[in-house]
Amino acid sequence: MAFFYFDSTALVKRYSRERGTRLVNALFTKRDRKIIVGLFTLTEFYSALALKARQGELTRDDWYSVVLKFEAESDRGLYQYVSPTTETFVTTKHLIMEYPMLRAAQALHLALAVELKPLRVFVVSADQQIVELCRPLGLKSINPEDD
Repeated sequence: MAFFYFDSTALVKRYSRERGTRLVNALFTKRDRKIIVGLFTLTEFYSALALKARQGELTRDDWYSVVLKFEAESDRGLYQYVSPTTETFVTTKHLIMEYPMLRAAQALHLALAVELKPLRVFVVSADQQIVELCRPLGLKSINPEDD
């Protein structure tokens, strides 16, 4: 079984044609795979889509279509959601102390990925800082924009 932890920069590519979309969609077609998403990523995901709509990259109708597709796929069990715990937040503190350039969301994504490390999870992210920190944290990463 292959486990893929998606942050919002990668998840948006599933629903928006942009650099990296092809690779993200290829990951979704793999057999015996689990797509894992942090519960807080939903807020980032909806916010990113709203920004695309405000900037004219998506029409309002396209935005709603994308949201409906995401929710339908979610309802079908395509995603496995994980919630941060108290320990996750303790880990974010340590990560930020060690890597002070991290933003809060980056630290949360990395902390959840570290918790998922026993699954030999691949972190899927287009955020270069997240991708670069995976190696020293003992995580494997996939940057869909390297496609």
